[in-house]
Amino acid sequence: MIDGDDLKAMRLNAGITQQGMSKKLECDRRTIHNYELGVSDIPSSRLFQWLKFCKLDLGSLLNQIKEVRSESSINGTSKLLDFISAIIIFGTLWNYLIAAPLYLLLLATCTAYGVYVKNTNITHISAFILVLSALNFTLFSTGMINDMTNAENELLQGNIVFGVQLFFNFMIATLLIFRVQLSRKISNAKDIKLTYFDGILHWIYIYITVIYLLGLIENIGWAYFEFKSWTFIFNNIKELIYVAWALCFSTLLTMIISTIKPQVKPQ
Repeated sequence: MIDGDDLKAMRLNAGITQQGMSKKLECDRRTIHNYELGVSDIPSSRLFQWLKFCKLDLGSLLNQIKEVRSESSINGTSKLLDFISAIIIFGTLWNYLIAAPLYLLLLATCTAYGVYVKNTNITHISAFILVLSALNFTLFSTGMINDMTNAENELLQGNIVFGVQLFFNFMIATLLIFRVQLSRKISNAKDIKLTYFDGILHWIYIYITVIYLLGLIENIGWAYFEFKSWTFIFNNIKELIYVAWALCFSTLLTMIISTIKPQVKPQ
């Protein structure tokens, strides 16, 4: 079993600093610090990346998985292990710089469809989410947020990151709550109305807002009050947000499908 000391030894042997490893894994330096202290367990996908960046033989890890799979075939759990192994290998490819642009692309597609079929409700809902989400992504992807503070000041940096995310997602939730009123001010279209999907979508973004609020509180506890075990939100933030994004797109897709009128074949 690889523990924190092993991770630290591998990193040092590879000549990588904690800050350098945090950039490679696209996470905060405190996460690397927690992994090496054993305060929090490193996820399988990040462990796979850690070994890769330290230029270790990944074949040994896969051989261990193969051995465990052979043993598990006896009790019928080999298929489950195959699934877990696939997550370990391919999960490393699923990072924020892939998921966020994909989400924005899907939102843009929904917006374009709404414009094409002249459905104001679909167009405005998708566009409100798209514009604020794109602005949020731009601030982080260009490094504007991280450049505002010294990386060593983890309290301030973490508060700014969670605070900005909290602000944008709160704004999206607010826009969705008052979406009908805003739509009527923007457009004179007669089809503007409150839909069932408005209610679902604003609750999804309220959920995201709460996640970032908890993350902000957790960061203050971790960095200021030295509550080093407060890392749940920080370590799982992507998974928690990706679930919400998937629900958001599936809701928009369901909204689109529900507006498609079946073609009546001539008698």
